[in-house]
Amino acid sequence: MKAQCILCETIDELDDKKFKTKQLRNKPIRMYLCPECETRIAQKTVERINSGKFEFHKPKTKNFIEKPANL
Repeated sequence: MKAQCILCETIDELDDKKFKTKQLRNKPIRMYLCPECETRIAQKTVERINSGKFEFHKPKTKNFIEKPANL
């Protein structure tokens, strides 16, 4: 199955047996992010949270990791 990233508009070939592909096929409203965009967004989110300027509406129960795990 081919899927297009919503941010960078690259087209990736996805394995038909993976869970993410099945989600996209059964619920087309779900958005697909390529691995590069997903990693970039995760890094920026962690940086924003750790900067101290980001305000949670829920109480913070545990610390966030410095860098997200490689996907």
